[in-house]
Amino acid sequence: MTESYVCPHCGRLEDRPYRVRLIILTCPDCGLNGRFIHESLVARLDEIPEADRPDDWSELPLDDRLRLAIEEGLLEISFTGPL
Repeated sequence: MTESYVCPHCGRLEDRPYRVRLIILTCPDCGLNGRFIHESLVARLDEIPEADRPDDWSELPLDDRLRLAIEEGLLEISFTGPL
């Protein structure tokens, strides 16, 4: 079984045989280095109501959205349980 991770810049999916919150890779499609986010976290970011999102939300790479959502209290992640 594999897990899918999303490029924060172009959205490419990268599969790996392990489950972690994010992996740091250089994307073979866009060539940018970044924190590929587990697809379950991307889905949780999409669930944040638009009214709660900062104005520049759509312009931010996914990894910056995740960081901002955690810092602003829009998303809580347990570091001891499942993603």
